[in-house]
Amino acid sequence: MNNSLVVAAQDGDVDLLYKLIQMQPYVLEHTDFMPFVDTPLHVAAAAGHASFATEVMRLKPSFAWKLNQCGLSPMHIALQNNHHRLVCRFVEINKDLVRIKGREGLTPLHVATQTGRIDLVAKFLSACPDSIEDVTVRSETALHIAVKYNQFQALEVLVRWLQRNCQRHAQNRERRILNWQDEAGNTILHLSAVKLLLDSNIDINAKNFEDSTALDIVEINQTQAESAETRDMLVSSGALRGFSLSSTTLVEELRAKITFNERIAISVTRLRKRISNDTRNALLVVAILFATNTYESVRSPPGGVYQGEGSVMASDKKISTSFQHSEYAAMQEITGKVVMKMHIFNWFWSFNTFSCYLSILMICFLMPRGRISVFVTFPLSIFSGCYVFSMLVISPSFRLNTATVVLPCVFTLFYGWGSFVYIRLAKKLKMYAHKQKDTFKFVGGNRW
Repeated sequence: MNNSLVVAAQDGDVDLLYKLIQMQPYVLEHTDFMPFVDTPLHVAAAAGHASFATEVMRLKPSFAWKLNQCGLSPMHIALQNNHHRLVCRFVEINKDLVRIKGREGLTPLHVATQTGRIDLVAKFLSACPDSIEDVTVRSETALHIAVKYNQFQALEVLVRWLQRNCQRHAQNRERRILNWQDEAGNTILHLSAVKLLLDSNIDINAKNFEDSTALDIVEINQTQAESAETRDMLVSSGALRGFSLSSTTLVEELRAKITFNERIAISVTRLRKRISNDTRNALLVVAILFATNTYESVRSPPGGVYQGEGSVMASDKKISTSFQHSEYAAMQEITGKVVMKMHIFNWFWSFNTFSCYLSILMICFLMPRGRISVFVTFPLSIFSGCYVFSMLVISPSFRLNTATVVLPCVFTLFYGWGSFVYIRLAKKLKMYAHKQKDTFKFVGGNRW
């Protein structure tokens, strides 16, 4: 790098920088051509000249991503030299710099966690939430780094941020990162069993690559003063020893015969996978339209319903009182019932009821899985109850009334059985993926 350019960066002299550019228009290009080099931005970051660094980043944004011969970016150097105001300036200019990987795959978030700068940890997470997913060459997350260097305040910030995060798929991200395994298969609970982690979504019975759980590791370290207290906390939370857990291998599970329930669940899963988002949305609209129309048909059946009167006016004095009462009772009995003939109503009931519940099942099938489905299933259940109540009011047949009550129970049992089988299969597939994780492991990469 040009000596005059080094001097300008060390002094933070923007005027000298532009004089050099006037004399040598390609003075910055020569530095940019080299793969690993101390750029003027590295020098300015080491000196803490925020204005000069900002000007260089504006002229050559690529300098911010360059690593020097030591594998450090300008942001890493600013962190090492405690120029935190400059670090914040870097993040304000380009939030993705939080994810730049330096030596051994350490990102600025890892470095801030390692040094216990919880203010920077919070700022980095707010600016770039995806940075929580970056791992080092040892497959360590920022949480592993916090435990490794006893930065438990930083660990608390990271865990609480995961728990408070409300982005899409936040819960899956929380569970995945809390249970992430490093190159030795250790989760953060294996490295340090603390109450903060036990209160979160971490799997306290996760095994490392030596088939040891957190409880096994704590019991091995019986010489530590805090081991007894930590062991009691784990046991009270339901922790088990490694040999107490199932040791069925993946090969044995795959060789097992596929059951009828699994075949049903596999077929349903494959069918769901084949449906595109556009097709799913269109089918949902159609299913909702069917369900709505069937409910409206019950509220206003063809031919209408018998209308009742508040009292029976006896206009003819010759009619006996007993006859008036019997006529009133008969009128009250048919009030609100359908006018159509019984054999026609049987066909109407059959087509309308099956159409309604098949539409509801179709909606449940097309809805995304997870907790979001609960918010749809609950009002659908209330909707089904309204349909049953309306059909009971208009139906003149006791036999059909019984079928109206029994049929939704059958559909509910069928849906519950299908959901149970589907969840069992999903958990098994997740377990397969977990057991094969080391096969697809890219050391030092971002594995998701």
